[in-house]
Amino acid sequence: MLQKEDMLQKNEMDDIFEKKLEHSKEIVRQAVKEYEKIAVACSFGKDSMAVVHLAREVAPKIPIFSILTRFKPVETLTYLVEMNNQMNLDPEVYLVAEEVPSILKENNINVNLLPTKKFDEISLEIEKTSGKKIYESNPDICCNLLKVDPAKQAVKDLDAWVCGLRNTEGRTRKDYKEVERRGLVKINPILSWTEEEVLHYLKKNKIALHPWYGKVFPDGRRIRSLGCEPCTVPIFDNQEERDGRWQGTSKCGGECGIHTQTLK
Repeated sequence: MLQKEDMLQKNEMDDIFEKKLEHSKEIVRQAVKEYEKIAVACSFGKDSMAVVHLAREVAPKIPIFSILTRFKPVETLTYLVEMNNQMNLDPEVYLVAEEVPSILKENNINVNLLPTKKFDEISLEIEKTSGKKIYESNPDICCNLLKVDPAKQAVKDLDAWVCGLRNTEGRTRKDYKEVERRGLVKINPILSWTEEEVLHYLKKNKIALHPWYGKVFPDGRRIRSLGCEPCTVPIFDNQEERDGRWQGTSKCGGECGIHTQTLK
């Protein structure tokens, strides 16, 4: 049983989070009122799922879009289908590929296929020159071609978009604001949430986590920030969440570019 002091501390933390939650909903509420063409970006990581659920609580018909790459783990595609069935997300997917992955096609997920020629040519040239895959040798170019360029397509008709960014994720996200007005408006309603609060919110609302979050490695490391398969590794709890992204490159712990480049 929880001791009286522990109960008081838990109740105080619950109260703090409830205020955060209402504040986050109000941010979305105001954004939906202000911007007619608005959608939520979803990577199907834990933060995305929290912000998607929260946004749909406020605006049940707000559109969802997702940028996938050919390097996403198969578990992400499976999880996308599961969450679509559970939450009726109807996501608009953007993907640089020749064909729609079979699991998405079989489940009637709307996928916009984007041209592959530029990526294929640059990827081949980099591999010939460096002897490494494009994501090993130059992850910035890889991300630009497979994530940033598709994101530009996804938001080209929008006035604003809603994201699951948080200030506590890593060194590159400490200075973001809840509302950023630089051309295309970006709304970050869960910016002040902690990792624990995100997990609490998902559990409370019975939203299953992507299966990679459930992996615990023998040394205690685990996946805490979800990206493409070759660029995501487990980390320790005392590290920043994004330290497991692009390890072994100058991009380690950084950004794919969607949140640092001008999309529109």
